[in-house]
Amino acid sequence: MNNNCCIDINRLLQIVRVTGPTGPTGPSGGPIGPTGPTGPTGATGPTGPTGLTGATGPTGATGTMPTLTIGEVTTGVPGSAASASINLQGTGYVLNLVIPQGATGPTGPSGVTGPTGPTGATGITGPTGATGPTGPTGPEGAAGALGTTGPTGPTGPEGTAGALGATGPTGPTGPEGTAGALGATGPTGPTGPEGTAGALGATGPTGPTGPEGAAGALGATGPTGPTGPTGPTGPTGP
Repeated sequence: MNNNCCIDINRLLQIVRVTGPTGPTGPSGGPIGPTGPTGPTGATGPTGPTGLTGATGPTGATGTMPTLTIGEVTTGVPGSAASASINLQGTGYVLNLVIPQGATGPTGPSGVTGPTGPTGATGITGPTGATGPTGPTGPEGAAGALGTTGPTGPTGPEGTAGALGATGPTGPTGPEGTAGALGATGPTGPTGPEGTAGALGATGPTGPTGPEGAAGALGATGPTGPTGPTGPTGPTGP
């Protein structure tokens, strides 16, 4: 058919043909081929104009002010790093800290001595401690000054007579006593016959001392004599 001089029958049929309903979809074609490689990224387009500022929204309700509480503060090992953790508990927060122990600093200078405080109340007397060992005897102290003579004490009751002691040895002959007064002359006796003079016998032994006589009545107490000087202090007993 010559398309230049005659009417195209196929096009004419398409014009006058009434379109019928769409037929059912035909079966899928063959298997999908592999995905082709991603094409290069295109150039970034120009930034669009800034839009108009929107209207300010309504103010929101006032929120609850949270509370912050310090929790545990732990001393860490010297040289370790300090750390902190915060945990939500209810409507508040709890802050826990770990602070490493610092090295001991140098001793500071001595401070000025403060004023003496008031004397405290006397404490309760503690129990008596055990008796310590006896210390060595100290040196003899100097004799003290002679004290004044104290008043004479009352005479004590007479003690019971002790047992008779053993007879002591005969003491030396005492000095001749003063001659007593001459007694009255006795009547002259009859003269006896003169005997023969015998030999002078040996002096007999001194006879035993007779028993002690009963004590006489206690005489009045004489005045107390002056006190003698104080003797040296004797050694301390154990």
